[in-house]
Parts: sequence; C-alpha cells; structure tokens
Amino acid sequence: MTAMFLVKYLCTALVAGVGGGLAMQLAMRLIAHGGHVKGDMILALGSLITKTRDNAYRVGLIVHVTAAIGFGLVYTLLMVTLGYTHLPLSLMLGLGVGALHGLIVSLMLVWVVADQHPLEEFKETDLLVGLSHMAGHVVYGAVIGLIVGLSPL
Repeated sequence: MTAMFLVKYLCTALVAGVGGGLAMQLAMRLIAHGGHVKGDMILALGSLITKTRDNAYRVGLIVHVTAAIGFGLVYTLLMVTLGYTHLPLSLMLGLGVGALHGLIVSLMLVWVVADQHPLEEFKETDLLVGLSHMAGHVVYGAVIGLIVGLSPL
C-alpha cells in the first residue's frame, strides 16, 4: 500500500512539475511577446551559471527543468500533507503557494540577482520583469494544483 502511494506521488509530482514548468515558460514568453518585458528567463538563468552566452540556454534549460521537477515534488508533498489533493482546494493552494514562491523569486531577481548577473543585458530589471516572474510562478502553482487535483492521489 505504501509503495503504491509512493509511485502515485512520484508520478504525479513529476507530471505536475514538468507541466507546471512548461506552463510557466509559456506564460512568461506570452508576457514578453507583448513587448513590455525583455529577456529570456532560461538564457538569463543559464548565463548566470556559465558567465557567458555560450551553452547558457542548454544549462538554463537543464536547471529550469530540474527545479520545476524539484519544486513539483515539494508542492505535491505539501498538498498531500495538508490533505488538499482534490479540486478546488489543490488549485487554490497551488495558486497561493505559487504567488508566495513568485514573490520571493521576483524580489530576489530584481534586488539581488540582477546586480550580480555577468551579462549586461540582464543587469537591468524593473517591476515588469519581477511581475512576469510572479505571474509565471502563479501559473506554475495553478498547473501543479490542477494536476494534483486530477490525479489519483
């Protein structure tokens, strides 16, 4: 019984993490496509690590997918622990945790990371960049909550 629950949890968290990460990336690209926010989150993340544009997209993509799955495990565990594995509670908790997560990431990005970024194009951030990251994380949390709510957990 415990092994079966663990398999369901891990599969759900994996699907939720990947789905949430894709939805987050799509949401942020749509916001950037509007022309008010510049920059590519995956390239910025990768170049923060590589200190150059060379291989930055690949590194950023690996880090982003890994983080999406890791946070998917955490969000799903939180929902299971609190007993919020059914809709609409899982969706509401996902939205709330995504908003908190987005707020933390946005503040760190705008106030800390931008100052330390090795590429000039990512050194200047503004409120719109922070808000796009906030929105991306809210979408991520919503997708996690939706997938958990639809899962057999």
